[in-house]
Amino acid sequence: MAPSPLCKRVVDMAVAIAIAVSLVITSPIILYTFITGQWRDMLRRPPSYTQPTPLSTNRIDLSMRPCTAQSDSLFLSLPRELRDCVYEEALGGRRVWMKVVPDHPNRRRYISSYAVPREEGDIRPDLGELDPLCVALLRSCRQIYRESHSVLFSHNTFVFDSGTSLEDCIRAALGEWSLPVLRSVCINHPNRLFPKQRAFFDHPELTSFDLLKRMKRLRRLDFQFNGMSSRKSLPVSPYDPREVEKSAWGQLVCELFFLEELRMIFTLNREMVDTSVWDPRWNELERGLLAQIVSKRRKNL
Repeated sequence: MAPSPLCKRVVDMAVAIAIAVSLVITSPIILYTFITGQWRDMLRRPPSYTQPTPLSTNRIDLSMRPCTAQSDSLFLSLPRELRDCVYEEALGGRRVWMKVVPDHPNRRRYISSYAVPREEGDIRPDLGELDPLCVALLRSCRQIYRESHSVLFSHNTFVFDSGTSLEDCIRAALGEWSLPVLRSVCINHPNRLFPKQRAFFDHPELTSFDLLKRMKRLRRLDFQFNGMSSRKSLPVSPYDPREVEKSAWGQLVCELFFLEELRMIFTLNREMVDTSVWDPRWNELERGLLAQIVSKRRKNL
């Protein structure tokens, strides 16, 4: 005689209860969390972190009042050309790395920055040789601030990590009012040897092109990829990098009409990779994008 549906249901429930009881009994960790009530903490969402606060867009216009003459200042008595040389040496010529880092005790994120010498062929992702900016010079007096402030933004390369925190980093570190005067920017992709899939270029939202378009004086844009590997050389891309020119990412790059230089930079084990030897197709991609930019710029004249 076949068992009734009710008997089957009772048997199934009994088996399920027996399994659940055996799991609880044989797992001291689960039993401990239920006895102490810590299971509630396990179900809670992880603590949220506050994002860096953007710099205020309301700025004091220091040109509203004339600067007081300082005839006793030896520095200000120098010709303006010499003072500009001092400003460029003190505030320019660096690669300024800016990152959003977590502050776990206070559950917040803040901007951390450091500067290294800007030298061709020495684009390393690590700290290397630090060369801090002499920003204290901007606090000396209003005249020096007005003369040198623009040098800080126009004579340095600012490096930002790609991702969802890119816009927060730019707005909190430099402020939106500084976008029109930036001339050199690098979008850094940490822990990525190179885009192994062409689909990477179908998601340009991680690059914040809306902010890049507002940098009207931007002349140089780098995309840097960094990675660590036991290999001595990078593997060749499985797709043709020249096809990236037609991707969503490539088309947005071509809308930056003001660009004069564009570079795809790759580093392996903190050493810059020579793309002309590794995979010259990346160099052809650079030239193809720049050719489109020049063509569109001429049409808009």
